[in-house]
Amino acid sequence: MEGKQCDQPSKRYGFVMAVGCALLGGCVSVAAQDAALPKRTSPTHELSPHFLGVNIENSYMASPVLSWTDPLLLRAIKTVGIQAVRFPGGDVSNYWDWQNGTVYPIGKAGRTNDSLQALSALVRATGVYPIYSVNVMTLSNAVLHRSQLPQAIDNQIHMLDAIRDLRLPVEEVELGNEFYWSSPDHDRAFPAGADYAADMNAWTAGLKKAYPHLRVASMAAIPSSGDARTKHWNEAVVGKTQGIDAVTLHRYDNIVDGGVWDGTEPDAVLGRAFTDWASIVAAQVRMIEKARSRVWVTEFGGFQDCTSHARFSGTWLEALYQSQMLVQFLSTPSVDQVDLYNMAGSTGSLMFQPSSSYWNACQSKSMVFHATVGDLTATGQAYSLFGGALKQAKSAYAVTFAQAPMIHPKSGASYPAVTGVALQGQGNQWLLLNLSSQPVTLRYPSMGRGHMESLSAPALTTVVTSEHVLKRGTEAFDGQHFVLPAYSVNRVVVER
Repeated sequence: MEGKQCDQPSKRYGFVMAVGCALLGGCVSVAAQDAALPKRTSPTHELSPHFLGVNIENSYMASPVLSWTDPLLLRAIKTVGIQAVRFPGGDVSNYWDWQNGTVYPIGKAGRTNDSLQALSALVRATGVYPIYSVNVMTLSNAVLHRSQLPQAIDNQIHMLDAIRDLRLPVEEVELGNEFYWSSPDHDRAFPAGADYAADMNAWTAGLKKAYPHLRVASMAAIPSSGDARTKHWNEAVVGKTQGIDAVTLHRYDNIVDGGVWDGTEPDAVLGRAFTDWASIVAAQVRMIEKARSRVWVTEFGGFQDCTSHARFSGTWLEALYQSQMLVQFLSTPSVDQVDLYNMAGSTGSLMFQPSSSYWNACQSKSMVFHATVGDLTATGQAYSLFGGALKQAKSAYAVTFAQAPMIHPKSGASYPAVTGVALQGQGNQWLLLNLSSQPVTLRYPSMGRGHMESLSAPALTTVVTSEHVLKRGTEAFDGQHFVLPAYSVNRVVVER
């Protein structure tokens, strides 16, 4: 076992489990106590029809740059069931010249041709919903001066007009990207959070005058000990801008900051998904909710592999980590939109590996990953179960499985072996994760009858180099019980 998972079960199963563990040397299968349904832990809340999104920020990719109309990209989006795309991406949006479809040279990013026409082709080929990050920082290849605000606002309204003329939806925009980080351009444009909030009053007023039904999002920071600017950003921005409908968060768990160094066990890595989200909810999500705004998680990613030889890169651990993040987002009533970063470029990307190499930021070098080019990554394959379920879902509520065991890593916090969310719409569905090394049998006789699709691997460290590595299965359940395979992502569809 990679962590102790033989918890004290209920009295009903205590003797049987004790004998089983003693005879077999470990819990081969854990049976949860009978109950009518999993325990509901949140009210039912509506889901946006474009909840599951992705960034396709290709300006930082090595040549050849991924095209937004690449057939492999289009296939991956449709296979996974992606509902939204963020245009034109993250940092590049702060330097975006929409008329030329390129990034300003001062952005120090590669030249691309992500034009509005390319976006239109992507939308028509896949049906994705575009969310726009408007350029509120630069104009004519220079950082804006406050006296240029009317000109800059008009420029971006003209962009939205051009998008509308292409018959694309113009409904949601973000006011720039990650200005809470210190950089010469950020500091010059917005010396402090209060300056950003003041300027965004003008932006929001101008945009909504042109498009009265537009939903507009400002940004909140998840403070970092390495950047003092992030520590005081939220108190100056959240709730301080008029006309704001939502606030964006970018969730890169503290593994990115601290690094997953040699000696960290895979099950302890999974535990970070729970502790980090609990901290974010308490500090940032609740603050945004108090300001009567919605939450858009327009960038999120799991962990950056800082181990020697990148021993976690491309493994099933990446997929389970990011699946747990998605369960948490779906379970939070105030979260309307999530966009995984990034579509391609590393083994942890949502979609697929466009080449046999990827950039490892920890080691500052390109590394070879012997994957089947064009195949979905581990995360892409896991997310295809989520995407399929969300096509039929209109609302969700969080559930917990108190009868299931806990996982106790040798280092780090304990967490539940089984997590999940219930979906309602055309029918009832359940998205369930088994994060443990043992199968778990669940007994919920009131769920009815149906079938369960599962995706699993024998270990967290199983390397996923193609769409043929993972075990796939579809099993019927009889309305009494079903078995979640070890280390699995599962979609349960109730048929009656």
